[in-house]
Amino acid sequence: MEVAKLGQRQLFGMKKETLLKRVRQYFEQTQQAAEVVEYLVAILFRHSICVGDFSLQPLSALIHQIFMTETPNDTLRRHCVYFEDFFSSVEWQTVIQRLFSNKEDYQQLTKEAQLYNQLLKKKNLETANKSDFQFDLVSIFKDANGKRHTWTLRDTKQVCSVEETAEVLGILTTLTIFQAAGVRRFAEYVKFKSKKGCIDAEHEAIQAELEAPAQNLTIEEKQPRKVKKPQELVPTASNPAKKKTTQKNQPTKSANSPRLSYEEAAARADALYPLPGEEPVTSKAGKTPSKNSAATPDYSDTNFLLYGKTKEQIAQDRAEKSRQNRINKFLKGKKK
Repeated sequence: MEVAKLGQRQLFGMKKETLLKRVRQYFEQTQQAAEVVEYLVAILFRHSICVGDFSLQPLSALIHQIFMTETPNDTLRRHCVYFEDFFSSVEWQTVIQRLFSNKEDYQQLTKEAQLYNQLLKKKNLETANKSDFQFDLVSIFKDANGKRHTWTLRDTKQVCSVEETAEVLGILTTLTIFQAAGVRRFAEYVKFKSKKGCIDAEHEAIQAELEAPAQNLTIEEKQPRKVKKPQELVPTASNPAKKKTTQKNQPTKSANSPRLSYEEAAARADALYPLPGEEPVTSKAGKTPSKNSAATPDYSDTNFLLYGKTKEQIAQDRAEKSRQNRINKFLKGKKK
């Protein structure tokens, strides 16, 4: 199975623990010492210029293994000086003897790396001042074909010296691991700028609170919707709508009609509902109401013996009760 290489996103974006673990695993699976050494140089560059701690101390054993046991090559020779502090003086002499045939070769092949190594050590001594702002380093490089591309390194230290920062960025031009479609990315440095920004506010929703409404929403969607029947409009003070139909023989109400007194209501009730034996009230046109009066009932009963009243008194009470019922009926019709 082919092992994925580490690129810009991994080397300059991963957290320290994950990144160092990936580097160690890559070497164990591929034994590509040259590529791993360039990975380590890129991490040293990140450690010197970024706020976070990306020290290679956890990989000391791996560094010893590469420079003390692996077959020497030009990549190990060019970059070995970056790792001198990981060896004792005796061990370092052994490394030089393994990689170089003489001292002159050592001086010649490591001349550029020694200058960059001094810059890295100086940048490592810089401490990031506490600030409400985050600094990002935006740089432009040319690839091997001369095409420009922009690269942003986030959460860097505030720039103390523009010249030194530009020189440190030159380390990337010595690495061959960064490629796109077979073309080296950091072939030539062009320029950089440091940008700062601050986080004004930040919020993250709790996942548990988001799942509950989603479940409730699913249940509600499964339930059939109830279709409500249209309700009849009830006339109110704010709703002037009126009923379209009225009861038989019931006068239609007028919104502006005055409230009737008890005597007026009784008179109108007598006109609409005459007592038995009374003459119906005629209208101006001489027409009589559609309701015919009933014949006078026979009062020859014996109720006076039970109630201690005469027949005339019983008939009068009945007539008064009937009249009162008609008045109540009329008033009830007015309220509807």
